[in-house]
Amino acid sequence: MIRTLRLVSLAMAGLVPGVVLAQQGPADRVPPASHCLDARDIRQVEQASAESIAVRGGNGQAYRLDFSGAGCPGINEASQVRLDAPAGWACGRPSEQVVVDGRNCGISAVTVMDNRDFAEAARESSRQFAATLPGITVTGDGDAQGARRSARHTFQGTPDFCFATRHVRSWNEDPQGVVVETNPRRNGGVRYYRVELGGSCSILAGAQSVDFQSGFQNGLICGNPGDRIVMTPSGIIGDLRASTPRFARPGCEVLAVYPKD
Repeated sequence: MIRTLRLVSLAMAGLVPGVVLAQQGPADRVPPASHCLDARDIRQVEQASAESIAVRGGNGQAYRLDFSGAGCPGINEASQVRLDAPAGWACGRPSEQVVVDGRNCGISAVTVMDNRDFAEAARESSRQFAATLPGITVTGDGDAQGARRSARHTFQGTPDFCFATRHVRSWNEDPQGVVVETNPRRNGGVRYYRVELGGSCSILAGAQSVDFQSGFQNGLICGNPGDRIVMTPSGIIGDLRASTPRFARPGCEVLAVYPKD
């Protein structure tokens, strides 16, 4: 889900939830501690709960910024968001804060996140953002009475936690689940995704080919309800799968998708 906020350009740093920004600042800046976020080079911000936000830095590393007190709700819907951090580094010090439409939210901690946790936060953030969008009233040209019908914005995935089935190049199984290779030019620069499945998946044993089925039927695999990996016909004469509908073929539930470290 694409979100656009007006970037507040100050001496400190700007945050734009859900938006990829151009790289800022020199690449050789040295953080005061290993967990610190370069506040001058932020690519993406996601909020799944009022207590924290997930941030992707310009170096590709993800971080969680925890808020003090009652938290800091409403960042997904804000029009102006700014991160104030001394010397351009956010490390969880008392002087650091996120300013949301003029409202100050103190930061209590900054923690490094892995790709799985960031993908989970980004997926929930997108769902919440889609749920807050207003309905759209559409007038159908073909309606004899000019009747109005309501349309809703729907959840859309991003390369942080989804891949498109049409861009899958190959797959392989490992002890953690499945690794899928995609076309990075079509998936936000991500080539390999980790796919976590619901329990052991016996259909993969000896499988030469599989299909990915999107639960939302939008061609995206994100760990949404109904996302599955299923067997495909082997091409061998007598293989009953050749006449089995795709939805009825043996398969395994996809629980989570995220870029492979």
